[in-house]
Amino acid sequence: MIKKTLFTLPALILSMPAWATLPPVVEITTLVTATAPAALTVAVTAIPADDNALRQGLLGTWQAIDSPTATHINGEGTFTADGKASGYTTATYVYNDGYTSDVKVNMNFQWRLDNRVITLDQFVSDPAGFIKSNHLKRFEIKSMTSDSLVLKDLADGEEIYRRRKPG
Repeated sequence: MIKKTLFTLPALILSMPAWATLPPVVEITTLVTATAPAALTVAVTAIPADDNALRQGLLGTWQAIDSPTATHINGEGTFTADGKASGYTTATYVYNDGYTSDVKVNMNFQWRLDNRVITLDQFVSDPAGFIKSNHLKRFEIKSMTSDSLVLKDLADGEEIYRRRKPG
């Protein structure tokens, strides 16, 4: 069997940020066998940016939003090169009598990236106890530009959106 690259195409038609050294591409290949009459198979393979480029792209402050066009911000997180992060999220506290109140929960945590998966752990929250210290979150990076980030929560498959904080 012979594998021959026909051509490559950009996976995204977006301007790539300066930290992305190689844009993702799609490679179109043909698989041909010499014993069968002209059979053609096309395979599509995504070639992602490497973890070092993604790690550099994550540094800074990202805002939590419900959709790419949302205006309401639900929280934010600042990622630093030493693997530490801090930020806040909003939560609704439900009292025993049924009343509720919105609460801003500040947090500090550790982060790391491996094979396009961001792992968040070692949480410390204020008010204390809102986020357990042994809490673990894992997100796959689906796409990333200098201003937007789309993640997949590996616990439930939910798509998560982040926007770089202006300024």
